[in-house]
Amino acid sequence: MTDTRLWVAVEGPCCAGKTTLARRLLSELRDPGATYVQCFADHVGGGRFLPPAVPQSLAEDDAGLRRLLAIESDRTSYARSNPTAVVLLDRSVHTLLAHRYALDQVTGLACYEHATRMMAGADIPTWPDLVLYLDVPQDVVLDRNKGKFADDSIFINPTFNSGIRGYYLRLADQGTAVFWIDAAQNVQQTLERATSYVTRLLQGQHA
Repeated sequence: MTDTRLWVAVEGPCCAGKTTLARRLLSELRDPGATYVQCFADHVGGGRFLPPAVPQSLAEDDAGLRRLLAIESDRTSYARSNPTAVVLLDRSVHTLLAHRYALDQVTGLACYEHATRMMAGADIPTWPDLVLYLDVPQDVVLDRNKGKFADDSIFINPTFNSGIRGYYLRLADQGTAVFWIDAAQNVQQTLERATSYVTRLLQGQHA
């Protein structure tokens, strides 16, 4: 049976406002109906329960990626079995690839090549139909951090965040639907742009 739902991933660097946007979109899309899927960290009870953000070897990253794919399957299980018109993913499997693409820019460990080969043969429950990419400059990331991540955290590293952005630029060039949103604007403007775009897509599906 064909899945006619629209799977929408909200992506971007840490502190871009992904969770805020996804949760507000859930309310805006009450009609035609939407389901919200928590991010990986929230699903397991916090980032401390996730694999290390910066692996020390490809073997360690392989184990971490397998763990994350298991979390992906578990966190999307409800949405897959309870159909709504839209599924809002607070991060998606693209996050896993983007993270490794960006890590390579910082560590040179070649995580991304290994991850692409591994995921090509993995049983991925779903890939998003659309990516909403929240684009914010590094100075905004640092301003919004407010101590959430330590100064030496990979998640606020400028080279790493440039790599995250680079992954989604490549993804768009390869034909994936990526809608770029200037998330340095206020939350309401971000919400209005995202809601308008998703609503138009839904209308097009049923035209």
